[in-house]
Amino acid sequence: MWFVVLLFSLAQAHARHVGEIVCRQCGATITRQSELHNLTGVDVNQLQYEYDFPLVGKTTTVHVLKNPQGHKFHVFGAKTAHLHFHGKPESHDTWYPGFKWTICQCKACSRHMGWYFEPERKMTTTDPDIPDRSFIGLVLENVISADYVNTLTKVPDF
Repeated sequence: MWFVVLLFSLAQAHARHVGEIVCRQCGATITRQSELHNLTGVDVNQLQYEYDFPLVGKTTTVHVLKNPQGHKFHVFGAKTAHLHFHGKPESHDTWYPGFKWTICQCKACSRHMGWYFEPERKMTTTDPDIPDRSFIGLVLENVISADYVNTLTKVPDF
């Protein structure tokens, strides 16, 4: 039985592309390096701090944000992701003014992955600090690089 699981894991590892970001809980593909996007337009009153983090070969800005319940999240951005949206878009308590948010979950295991942010109305801005289209805010602690995972699952060559 374990041999079949190992073969399945190895087959999945070989099917992956370089630069993929996967769910830390189940390994499902979430997004990839080419989709990473440095977020702008954050409400500075809700921003605890930000830092640059190397993720799948690209330096990504991470915003550390706190929700009204006091939970802190390290959030980075992606243009798109393979996620399930849960609930209706909400405008209250948004970290990105002018954007409503929807909770995002892993399609495979339903783990909370972050939020989908979409403009509340059609925006036409030339200000580079204000995003004008939807984006995904992913929770750094809930993802992992597929390249790193592959180093953990290789079978020793005796």
